[in-house]
Amino acid sequence: MTTLQQFENDKHFLRLVRRDHDVNLVVAALEIARDQQPDLAFEPTLESLKTAVSELTRPVAMAGSDIEELRLLIDYMTSVLHLQGDYDDFEMVESSYLNQVIDSGRGIPISLSVLYMAVANELGIPLVGVAAPSHFLTQLNTDSGPLYVDAFRGGVIMDERECVEWLGELTELPSSEIYPSLKPASERQIIVRMLHNLKAIHGADQSWPAALKVQQRLTLLSPGSYREKRDLALITLRAGRPGAAIDLLESCIAVCAPEERQLLQQYLKDAVREAPFYN
Repeated sequence: MTTLQQFENDKHFLRLVRRDHDVNLVVAALEIARDQQPDLAFEPTLESLKTAVSELTRPVAMAGSDIEELRLLIDYMTSVLHLQGDYDDFEMVESSYLNQVIDSGRGIPISLSVLYMAVANELGIPLVGVAAPSHFLTQLNTDSGPLYVDAFRGGVIMDERECVEWLGELTELPSSEIYPSLKPASERQIIVRMLHNLKAIHGADQSWPAALKVQQRLTLLSPGSYREKRDLALITLRAGRPGAAIDLLESCIAVCAPEERQLLQQYLKDAVREAPFYN
């Protein structure tokens, strides 16, 4: 079975791979969550979001401004769905899985933001994701300028100046590096960032079979990336699949930078030595 065939039931993830339009970001994120929850049913999460839209439709329609619409959304997400962030959540895979975020009310900035966007967009509130450095946000363009929402901090609203200042304090980056990042992120970019978060968590836990699934998805989404191909080779080896790692490592060695070649050749020797034990 090829890597692509492995994900043949993940319709919205495959739309991202093909660069198709009409991608349901929530469903694509749930498809990723299903890697570690094989029996995951999407309906409860989708129904929770549909209920939110239903209950907010009339209040939002009666709102007098886009800012009032935004505040109604934030109040619902924080007071009814109880969505919030906790810095301990960054080390927990559950905080990246939307079904568990809905159930627990706890998530990391990007998973919380995806839920905010899902409800907002159904209500006609054009909230978009912003892949700011170190902290994912959402953005709403208003007549008075862009506003930024931090779902992780309970829906804090910032104007552009406040957002840049806050990100500067958080990251110690100059404003000249922060401003270019404050642009809408595509569905593809959002899913790639979610996958990189999961990859870091699985790697820290040395959960290599789980990390392999994540890395296979990243490689499909970035087929021209040498870094993703190299990481796929190394994680495949660590996940106990040295036979598959041999071809991947040989492919990387053929094009790698000189300073990486010796280390990759050592990994290749390890793969060749271990392969007979996994037949």
